[in-house]
Amino acid sequence: MKGFGIYKSKKYLQRVLISIMLSMVVVLMALAVANTYVLEDSVRRNQEQSNLKVLSQIQYNLSYMNEIITHLSNYVNKDNQLATLLFDMKLPKMDFIRGYQRMSSIMESASFLHSIAIYNHTQNEIYGTTSAFLLDGGKTKSSIREWLFNPSKPHPTSRLIPVSLEKADGGIDAFAFLVTNSLKPFSRAESAIILYIKSDWVFESLKRMDAVSNDKEGNEIYIADQDGHLYSSDDAVTDKEKAKRDQIKQLVQRDKGSNNQLSGFVVGDIDGNKQLVSYMDDGVRNWTIIYVQSYDLLMKDVRATRTKSFAITGIFLVLSIGLSVWLSYKLYTPIERMLRRIRLQAPRDEQNLSTFDGDEFHLMSDNYMRLSDKLQEISSEQIVSKYYLRKLLTDSSLFTHHDMLEVIEKHGLGISVKDELLVCVLRIDEFQAFDRNTTGAAKKLYSFAIVNIAHEIMAKQHLCEVVEVRGDHVVLIVSNQSADAGEGGHADRASEPAATLTEQVVPIIKEIQQTILHFYGISLSCGVSDPIPQFPYISSAYNQALQLCSYKIIYGHMATIIPEQIRENLLNKQSATPDVTERKLSEALKKGQMSEAGSELEKAFTLLATFGYDDMLRAVSNLAWVVKNTAAEIANNRVIKFDVDLEYATQITQEKETLEEMYIALLSLCARICEGQRPATMERNDMILETIKELVEQKYADINLSQQSIAATVKLSSAYIGKMFKDSTSMSITEYMNEVRLKHAQQLLETDDYTVIEIMEKCGYSNPSYFFRLFKGKFGSTPKEYRMKKSIS
Repeated sequence: MKGFGIYKSKKYLQRVLISIMLSMVVVLMALAVANTYVLEDSVRRNQEQSNLKVLSQIQYNLSYMNEIITHLSNYVNKDNQLATLLFDMKLPKMDFIRGYQRMSSIMESASFLHSIAIYNHTQNEIYGTTSAFLLDGGKTKSSIREWLFNPSKPHPTSRLIPVSLEKADGGIDAFAFLVTNSLKPFSRAESAIILYIKSDWVFESLKRMDAVSNDKEGNEIYIADQDGHLYSSDDAVTDKEKAKRDQIKQLVQRDKGSNNQLSGFVVGDIDGNKQLVSYMDDGVRNWTIIYVQSYDLLMKDVRATRTKSFAITGIFLVLSIGLSVWLSYKLYTPIERMLRRIRLQAPRDEQNLSTFDGDEFHLMSDNYMRLSDKLQEISSEQIVSKYYLRKLLTDSSLFTHHDMLEVIEKHGLGISVKDELLVCVLRIDEFQAFDRNTTGAAKKLYSFAIVNIAHEIMAKQHLCEVVEVRGDHVVLIVSNQSADAGEGGHADRASEPAATLTEQVVPIIKEIQQTILHFYGISLSCGVSDPIPQFPYISSAYNQALQLCSYKIIYGHMATIIPEQIRENLLNKQSATPDVTERKLSEALKKGQMSEAGSELEKAFTLLATFGYDDMLRAVSNLAWVVKNTAAEIANNRVIKFDVDLEYATQITQEKETLEEMYIALLSLCARICEGQRPATMERNDMILETIKELVEQKYADINLSQQSIAATVKLSSAYIGKMFKDSTSMSITEYMNEVRLKHAQQLLETDDYTVIEIMEKCGYSNPSYFFRLFKGKFGSTPKEYRMKKSIS
């Protein structure tokens, strides 16, 4: 009962367990039912196909029996000894005796014959072979005559017709086979031989076939004539048997009417038992062969299989229930762990799950909403606290002593109004690149991490508050009160050596910088203000620390800067580099003297490192403009393009944050300018060669184009450009001109309809024989032959 109590208190677990159990039960039961249905349907279909084969074989046997009887009837009909009984008006006694003897011998030769009757229409007399026919005082003869001459049912010839000679209960004891000299239905105007076939011979043959084809007992075969009467081998036709045959007839007729087929199958209740009825029409005799089987006997194996299937299903159901319990608990385990954690943090009156009205998810939802409300409350409190801290940084003089105490007490700020205070500004290095490459969500995460890490590390030793300002820097307000002193006042530092607040804070700032760099790869520079005696000076200290951060331009990234480090920079009155330094730098660049330019640049940066921050930026910008103007002047006096990005010089102060980076960037720019000042003989020769080729390509149609005219155009001597072109291309200018002209002549021959002389003139030739000789030497055929070959191909 204790185990059930555990599940009773876990409502969601109950739902999961019941859902899985019901799913498994439904699936297994549906599978078992579907399996048995499919099996039963498959067995029934197989049995129907087997019955169809049996009925086809029965139909074939009836046809074969009909053929045997037909052969016998033909033989009897042509017998001369029987002809007198058939046709003579006056029958002598000897013919009468010989005729009876002949019928007796035929009866003895065919065991399936019940009897033979002969009708003589001239005498209107019937002769028979049975003892009843001869000894019953004419009753049998009268019965045969009444049946034979029934005007409502004309009898077909050469077909088996069910008859009852001796039975009065509707049963049959023979099949009559009428033989006449015509194929028309029998009439009184003609003589006929009537062969009576034993009914047992027909039905026993069909039963033996059924016994061979099917091992089931209780099967029955019926023959239905065209009037719908059913006949079987059962001698006694009781009222119960008649009702049964009527039910069979109705089932068959109903199925025939709905399907309109010659054969079929139907399952129905006959005499209170479920039966499978198979039927097939015999088109030759207008019979319907009906095969009745017990459906329960057919499905005996199916029922046994169904029982086994349900037993196996029951076993699997028990196993599935156990599996459901195990699986439900496994799925519930994460929820249970979560609930344990919720119980540890929940109030005492909510720790008992059984007292809660809803399920586990309702409990977790309520807990989430409670935590969310609490988080919202904390978040609102943090927003208000940050507002007051930022207000304190910008306008601390507006706060009175009483207001400050109220704000600290109400919002729990870690600021002491009695002790010295220090303001530290942590600024992200290379903030422009950080801002460009970081998503908004990542920025919030980094800001949150920096604020928390800085507060956690600093709060270990000093009472402090941390707030993020403008997204690019974090401000720490540190009180000269140890964290372990708390509300009780100052810690006892009498035994410790005296150390200023700045000396205590700087190592902690460096630890903060290293921690954030290690975990997040973010470099921070820090400015530490002078200690202030009272909180109204916090705004001034914040501005001082913010200004100190700017001096990372001297000390580089990850610097921690205190006021003593930049005191000389603030006192320096010089604000620009000497003009002589700028002039020497410009001259060195024009002369391409990289060592001199680097020396002057180093002197300038050494000097401006002692300037104030704004003067430094202005001085570096002036140096960049000197370099840019000098490079522009050099480029204006060069023939070849000067491959240096001059606009980059004026962007150095915006892209670089430290003097070292700015110095390296300007030094690299000066190096590229001096490199461009080196002699460019190869570039000049390449330029002349390209000019010559362009002139030939443009003026190839000019008859007066020559090496001398080209030399005059480029204002160089003919011999010089000829030698230079030959050395560079391994062909003379004249040879190159002919190559170009012949190439254009080839194109005109292929694409245009000009005459050869017109093409020659358009390509700059005046002598046809000279043009033909050059063209044949180049292409191996005259221009005319070349054009013909191209037009043919």
